[in-house]
Amino acid sequence: MKKITTRTLIAAFLLFSVFSSISLANVRLGLRAGGNAAKLTGADVQDIGNTLKNKVGLVGGIFLAFNLGKIITIEPEFLYTMKGTDMSDPQTGYTGKLFGDYLEIPLLLKIRLPFPGIQPAIFAGPSVGFKLKEKLEYNGQPVPLTEKILQNNDYGAIFGAGLDFGQHFMIDVRYSLGLKKVLTAIQGQTPPDVKNGVGSATIGLAF
Repeated sequence: MKKITTRTLIAAFLLFSVFSSISLANVRLGLRAGGNAAKLTGADVQDIGNTLKNKVGLVGGIFLAFNLGKIITIEPEFLYTMKGTDMSDPQTGYTGKLFGDYLEIPLLLKIRLPFPGIQPAIFAGPSVGFKLKEKLEYNGQPVPLTEKILQNNDYGAIFGAGLDFGQHFMIDVRYSLGLKKVLTAIQGQTPPDVKNGVGSATIGLAF
């Protein structure tokens, strides 16, 4: 797992370095950062036995924008994103947090309305994620983990909309819909139908 994550990070930074030295009008590099509201979803979330709430986190990384004319852009991204959920039980006063940090790599198709100045845009595409770390808290205290809770990887789809202010500044809102069951299974049992769901608001700066 560590080898996969290391290689992915190296590939991302190599892409950044290569394209930084290439002067092409239709290719731009950029930075993206924002906030997450993450919560576990799926048919079996009620079996966790808690009230699940959104867990606030951060998302940020780099992207490449391959502009195919004035309307269509292909945009791969390399993002550090914080997922997981907040948990509580009103009857016992229990509170908990499940932290799952991932390297997420979306490949987005972006369609812009070619208005002068501010351009509305919509986008969608698949994504894969590699777990970087996980942590569980109980009433504000970390819980030692003898076995992993989350699977080592994740995949899903991202869709959203935003505004481009010229060629260098953009804002968007997006939803990352997890399609893989992310909780590990008890030995001999089927993994529960529990997936990641993350809403994000981000700001992008292209160079």
